[in-house]
Amino acid sequence: MPMMNNLHGRLPIYTSIDYLTEENVIQEVNEAISVHGLNLEQMEYLYWYRRGVTPIYDRTKEIRPEICHKISSNIAGSIVDFKDGYFLTQAATYIPRKGREEMADKVTLLNEYLYRSGKHEADNELTDWFHIVGKADLFVTAVDDDEKPFEAYALDPRSTFVVRSTKPGNKPVYAGYLVIQDGEVRVDVWDRNRVFRLKGGKVPTMTSPIKNLLSTAFEIEKIEANPLGLIPIIEYQHNSVWMGAFENAIDLLDAIDDLQSGRLDAVDQFVQSLLVFYNCELGEDADGNPITPSYVRAAGALFLKSTGENKADLKEISSQLDQSQTQVLVNNLYDTVLAICGMPTTSGSFPGDSTGLAIELKDGWTICEMNARNTEDLFKKSNKQFDEIIVKILKDKGLLDISLTDFELHFTRNELRAVQSKAQALNTLLASGLHPTLALAKSGISADPVSDYELSKDYMNLRWGEPGEPAEEPKTEIVEETRDM
Repeated sequence: MPMMNNLHGRLPIYTSIDYLTEENVIQEVNEAISVHGLNLEQMEYLYWYRRGVTPIYDRTKEIRPEICHKISSNIAGSIVDFKDGYFLTQAATYIPRKGREEMADKVTLLNEYLYRSGKHEADNELTDWFHIVGKADLFVTAVDDDEKPFEAYALDPRSTFVVRSTKPGNKPVYAGYLVIQDGEVRVDVWDRNRVFRLKGGKVPTMTSPIKNLLSTAFEIEKIEANPLGLIPIIEYQHNSVWMGAFENAIDLLDAIDDLQSGRLDAVDQFVQSLLVFYNCELGEDADGNPITPSYVRAAGALFLKSTGENKADLKEISSQLDQSQTQVLVNNLYDTVLAICGMPTTSGSFPGDSTGLAIELKDGWTICEMNARNTEDLFKKSNKQFDEIIVKILKDKGLLDISLTDFELHFTRNELRAVQSKAQALNTLLASGLHPTLALAKSGISADPVSDYELSKDYMNLRWGEPGEPAEEPKTEIVEETRDM
């Protein structure tokens, strides 16, 4: 697997047109594919890197090439797995926006449709894709079924591209999906008004699809109306530069693989050390044949005979790598990888770090949460296009009358970390007179303050009283205990 030195995030694709026509669609798609081809080559590399296919397997040695270990630690895979689980600890769901609490029943029904559509499973795949290659793509389509009015699928981003406008806001203008069928290249392209079915020339045996696609002339096979009136392919991104979770540390990951492979080489070279003969006559074996190095290896021992005044001697050439110093370097590289990728450290806290906040700061959990929230904001930004599509489908079918301003996407992660500090902050905020919803949100103890407050309202009123009627201050009665002497 050749190394790549141009992994700096995916390139967004732009166009200056407002919509596709029969006259410009072929030229536009070919120009878009030329940029997508650069992204495709990098995404293919990152996809296999995450699966453990790394440049270490191309490792060679000029000296003693028979001892050449090729160890892939696949730290990239563990980074992606952790990021997937941390970002989507639980399925993302909709909650009523502030001031829209009366929409709770409709939002509950919307979540039911979301579950039936397969969006939760698609979100898991989207998360995995953009942690690997920096971007992911979702496809939404209406279904003739009132119990499941729409379906959502995660697409392979290596086959999908979204073209955005160069105007402020960079809204999507059209999107395409490439497939290879019966030796031909086919591209389905959607804009807000129409669907263009394009066909290319025959493709030979494919090693890198884009090399063939770039030289293929397209033709319009069919044009259909887009009944949805919206672009059904939605592009999600991991960060602002469209980089994967491990991409900016890939050089360090390669260095760790090289170090680990070299360490095993050193062990083998020490065990399989070379023999050097000084002033020796090896003589003959039992059959009268001259003794060779292979005979020495098989016998395991031999008798030496001095030549003249020179004393016969036999020595080994061997050197042992300082494994302790090498491990220090490996640990340093690994910790640097974790810091760059926004991962919590595995080295543990010092005994003096007794508070939950100190442990979170030192072990990197705070940075990990900050990175997840940045990705969450970008996910919500793209998901608004999905919201627009499903609201239109539900209204057109007469199944649910709900507006985009009535709900918002909500992520739930671990709410029990540092729960004692959060509970103390909650009590302080409530005692200061803040509304329970604000106190629950600002303390960080609740991921859904509105719903949690509605569920706990009666219990909180017993503890803190109704608004305008503050509860009495709790009194502690001191009872003196007397004992007979």
